[in-house]
Amino acid sequence: MTKNTKNHGPRLDWSAGHGLLTGTLNATAGALSTTALGHATGMPAGWALAAGAAGALGTIGAGLRKRLTGATLAFRGTCWMAAGGWSSWALAHGGPWQWPELGSLAVAGIAAGTLGAAFAAHEEVEQAKRAHLLLIGARRQLAADWTDRIKRVCSVEVTVLGIEHWPSGAGYTLELELPEGGTTRRAIADRSEALGSDLDLPGGCGLQVMPGISRRRVLIQVTTKVLTDQLLFPIEEIKETTTVNNPIPIALLSDGARAEMDLRQASTIVTGPTGTGKTNWLHTLIARLGQTNDVLVWVIDLNGGSIGLPWLNAWRDAQIGREGSHWANADIPVPGVDWVASTIEEAKRMLAVAVRIAKSRKVAYQDAMRDANDDKLPVSPKIPEIVIIMDEGAEAAASREARQIIAGVSEVVRIARAMAIRAVISVLRVTQDVLPDPLVRKMASNRLATGALEDSELGHLFGWRALRAEDSFSGPGSVLVGIEGKQPAKARQPRITPDMIEEISAATARRRPALDTPSLEAAGTDYTDRWTMDRCGHLWASTEAVTAAATPAGATTASGPAPTGPAQGSAPAGGWKATAGWDKPPAAPADELESIWLLPSATKDAPTPDGTDWADPSTWATGRDESVPETPDAKDAALQLLLDAGPEGTGASAMEKVLQPRFGTRRQAIAGWLKTWAETGEAVRVGEGSKTRYVHRDHAPGA
Repeated sequence: MTKNTKNHGPRLDWSAGHGLLTGTLNATAGALSTTALGHATGMPAGWALAAGAAGALGTIGAGLRKRLTGATLAFRGTCWMAAGGWSSWALAHGGPWQWPELGSLAVAGIAAGTLGAAFAAHEEVEQAKRAHLLLIGARRQLAADWTDRIKRVCSVEVTVLGIEHWPSGAGYTLELELPEGGTTRRAIADRSEALGSDLDLPGGCGLQVMPGISRRRVLIQVTTKVLTDQLLFPIEEIKETTTVNNPIPIALLSDGARAEMDLRQASTIVTGPTGTGKTNWLHTLIARLGQTNDVLVWVIDLNGGSIGLPWLNAWRDAQIGREGSHWANADIPVPGVDWVASTIEEAKRMLAVAVRIAKSRKVAYQDAMRDANDDKLPVSPKIPEIVIIMDEGAEAAASREARQIIAGVSEVVRIARAMAIRAVISVLRVTQDVLPDPLVRKMASNRLATGALEDSELGHLFGWRALRAEDSFSGPGSVLVGIEGKQPAKARQPRITPDMIEEISAATARRRPALDTPSLEAAGTDYTDRWTMDRCGHLWASTEAVTAAATPAGATTASGPAPTGPAQGSAPAGGWKATAGWDKPPAAPADELESIWLLPSATKDAPTPDGTDWADPSTWATGRDESVPETPDAKDAALQLLLDAGPEGTGASAMEKVLQPRFGTRRQAIAGWLKTWAETGEAVRVGEGSKTRYVHRDHAPGA
């Protein structure tokens, strides 16, 4: 066989195996050339027969080491003996170049080649049977081991119904049947960590207990090997057009199957610390959504719009004809994402448009939903779904104004499901400080984690079904996928690179749908002007993007008509006009400014308190503010008020009304005095709750 190399011409590949034709020709030519050499050198005929016998013994010995079947061994030995016999006969009768010898060799070669194909097929079948029997035996032993293990660790008698080894080679799945008597899956799930310890799994591996087809069926997924090979995004699949009405593949499960998410009706939340592949997963999701012909992707990223910028590069280069770019002369009418909001103002505008579209669609498409006999809007290229992807959720919770974005996302999640507007939220953690609105988490039935530092984080996201953090992730690329409240499954996400993103943007630009007319009317200029200089100019560092901004995505094939206005001409004298507040740091709230100004000086040394002996720790001060000394006049006045109240008594609130104007005394100080007097016997406490009052001991009952 020959193969082409990059820098050389065709070369002979000596490592290639022989096929049916080449093997037959090689054996026949070898017998003929060997016999001709022996005839030329005068070799006795008996030597050829001995050589054939030796070859037969050698091939039988090699076959026995490979555990070949008896039929194959007999065939190979016969071929060697036939070659030796023919060579001996030819040497004894004048050489191999006579017609009887040549004819008999040709017939023997054809017969050997034909029978060789039959025996090869027979050997393949027999070896497959042998491997299957060995596998059955191994599975029987594995099933017996698991039966004993579950009885020993969980005290449950189970029956192993089946074992399936994963194509990836990273583990296997057990199907068990629980005994009668009310034993539940929790009896095994609660002991999953103990089972992994008993199995002595390597670090990073674990097992998951999953529900089966019935209440008494249980699946145990056992990961025995950590896969560290990097998966690349299958960019060749982008050529196939899909729809959001079908589940979207988002990762590869440990057992080799695809993890899929329903993005038509469900919202999604993804969490993970920095460096765990969260942004990479969002890029793969945008790529899969771009593969469809009925989805518009809107991006919110207050960290400079970084998640959306790579999806604009190919489109921008095509619009401005950027020198040296691969896409300078390409026909890319729309960007990879339909809208990018990188500022608070733009994000508010986007979410307001989404709410208006949702309300408009509810009225405009009543007949369409009636015709489809569905209470949800039928999504198609004419009526596309809108998926809002928000990255860096912590940035949206960093200030009071930015928290309004979370509120807007929450409103979209709450009211827009039936009208085909969904949200994907990415946050570092699903805690109150990062995601202040718990409704967003509770209503997101798709949940994915790319990493976790604590088990409690996974428990907060997935509930009691979550695994331990150390058993769930094996570095960047590993994810934990939970769908519709089910047990989360371990998976790996593919790696997508910037050049892949640009190629996908170019390949899918022509299939991008346009926003439907009722939605476009509801969106107004907030949507149609999204690619003007005033709105998007700050996304690029130079004025080269003038043409890109002046040729909006909605020009012809994309979402809506081209915007009009003064922003479409040349760039202003000062370059791109940034969105309001883009180049200014956010102002701190008034209360934060006040607290900053009231902070003590960082350079002024605190004086050493009098009487401090640094050799005696008992004289050291704590550094806390000393309590304000009590005012004797105020306390005496309070005691006098208590005495004047007589048998009816009084309380802290009533006393504050008298003392506060004169001494500035607050209710808390008065309540402390009353408590102290009650403990020392100076006063008596009467009543409970809001009716509590204090009576001086001179007026107490029985005094």
